[in-house]
Amino acid sequence: MATVEILRHPTDEDWERCKLEALTTIGGRYVKNLPDESWKYLILRARHNVIYTLMFTFRVTDEPYCTAMHFKTHHEGCVQFVSTQRNDRNGKYDRDKAPQNAPVTHVIDINACALMNMANKRLCSCAEDRTRRYMQRICQEVLKTNPEFRPFLVPFCMEYGCHEFRPCNDATRYLP
Repeated sequence: MATVEILRHPTDEDWERCKLEALTTIGGRYVKNLPDESWKYLILRARHNVIYTLMFTFRVTDEPYCTAMHFKTHHEGCVQFVSTQRNDRNGKYDRDKAPQNAPVTHVIDINACALMNMANKRLCSCAEDRTRRYMQRICQEVLKTNPEFRPFLVPFCMEYGCHEFRPCNDATRYLP
């Protein structure tokens, strides 16, 4: 069974720095204190560039190769590392004969905005089933440490309306 582990997430210190950066951009006066939940909600909803400094790191072990490749298509705001299938680097299997579901380890470094964008796409019921389940597990881990993200880790249609070629008409089916 694959595991999803959160290795890094925004801390109080990160949120405080985010607030300092936001106030700097508007010429505001910074007073050292933590932003409250309403400020966090507003800055996340606005998706202002200061949330690019709020970082997450996930490690997914025994993830099917094909699922890791679905996530690898997301490249803005994240860097991803997937264990190699190269024949000269591993002794697990022959890459030329490896099935699409061969297990890999996948580490994702991702900023808050990119995470919300990824969730919007990968929680959609038009996304591949297995990939959606992994995204749900990633979101569940985020909500354990950073519940302020709950309103934003939803299918795209819940925030912006559906833009798919063939809509599912079932926006709430796959919430974390």
